[in-house]
Amino acid sequence: MKNKIIYKYLGKVLIVYSLMMIVPIVIALYYKNSIIEFIIPLIISLIMGILLNRIKTDNNNIYAKDGFIIVSLSWIIISIIGALPFFISKNTTYVNSLFETISAITTTGSTIFDNVEALPKSLLFYRSYLQLIGGMGVITFVMAIIPLSRNDKSLHLLNAEMPGNSVGKLVPSTKKTVIYLYLIYFILLASEILFLVVDNNGLFKSTLISMSTVSTGGFSYLNSSLSTLSLKSKFIVALYMFLSGINFNIYFLIVMRKFKNIVKSEELKAYILIFVLSSLFVFIKTYDIYKDISVSLSGSIFHTASIMTSTGFSIGNINLYPSSCKILFLILMLISACAGSTCGGFKISRLLLSLKTIRRDILKVIHPNSVHIIKLEGKRVDDDLINSNSTFLSLYVILIVIIMFIVSFDGFSLDTNINAVFSTFANTGLCFDISNFSMFSSLSKIVLSLGMLLGRLEIFPIVVLFSDLKK
Repeated sequence: MKNKIIYKYLGKVLIVYSLMMIVPIVIALYYKNSIIEFIIPLIISLIMGILLNRIKTDNNNIYAKDGFIIVSLSWIIISIIGALPFFISKNTTYVNSLFETISAITTTGSTIFDNVEALPKSLLFYRSYLQLIGGMGVITFVMAIIPLSRNDKSLHLLNAEMPGNSVGKLVPSTKKTVIYLYLIYFILLASEILFLVVDNNGLFKSTLISMSTVSTGGFSYLNSSLSTLSLKSKFIVALYMFLSGINFNIYFLIVMRKFKNIVKSEELKAYILIFVLSSLFVFIKTYDIYKDISVSLSGSIFHTASIMTSTGFSIGNINLYPSSCKILFLILMLISACAGSTCGGFKISRLLLSLKTIRRDILKVIHPNSVHIIKLEGKRVDDDLINSNSTFLSLYVILIVIIMFIVSFDGFSLDTNINAVFSTFANTGLCFDISNFSMFSSLSKIVLSLGMLLGRLEIFPIVVLFSDLKK
């Protein structure tokens, strides 16, 4: 890491993070909870941030490699410092605290707490607050507040952090693009809070649910997730999970009234089709169990939206679902929703590109002399992106296998290991037979935490960081 701008920008991130800690402090004061667990990380991050930000640089340009390293280090450092509130509150060990924090900031939603209802309201808020920040991205949040490089090279940071094949500008300025994305983000948040409050859920509970919904995080203030909500509230949450799984560029196109571009979106059409068919399949299979249309319909729509968008909320015992539904859910975990959303997983755009690549390669075998151009969203896909997509898929599978092998040392069943690794690596959090992750060893928790970071940052930023550290 020879480029000093990396350290300088890490300083900016830490300063912004220290300011962000003011919000949970205010919540703690309002509910008369302890504030020391938030004061200490605030001071630590502020001091570190000021020191790093004072580093003088000759070149303020940020390049692709720098973007990957800044993003990776920012997420790791924020996770390390962000774990302190859980640790200082003496509710758990530091390894558990780190797991909970990474689960929050990567919007995974897996927890080590067996009784979240016993947590003070300030920590309950903090968990969902971290998910709100992590949903759009730590760096993306910072970019919306402070300027970066004058030549607008900050798009490298946006591409390194936002999920999907690539992220383009909505408008000529990267900073304005980020601001527009956050406007969409907070409009979704505010509107869901409003609808839930109207349905008598209370402002605090509605805020926590909404922060975990639009970020597709899935942390709940109840041990039973969201099973006690009214039927209307369940459908509200399901709707916003679905909306949060859509590429945010689509919302910008709606504002710009470019409806033809929306209709032509291959990813959006695939997302809707997969959601509808999956919900219908689960409804048919679960109706045989419950013999109740409202229970089967609400459960199928809610859980399909929850798993497909990597949110991880639950409104019932999915262990009762037939094996075919569980296998479908595992597939949906890995595929997830659209690029450019707040979701984890492989993304539908990559799935479409992989399928088109397979089709092209098969046609090449049949017709060796023919030329086949791959197009996605009406645009020609160059070979570099196709190769990158294939590499990502290979790494995705290899890392899942490696993590699963290490977690198997704990001696749990194969089903448990598969559920744990799939749900964390795909940032879903919802498991079939795991209510919390406290039963895993410290080694497994650390490895699963690394898996959550790899899944959320989509592998390459972390790989680039470790490759650079070896030099």
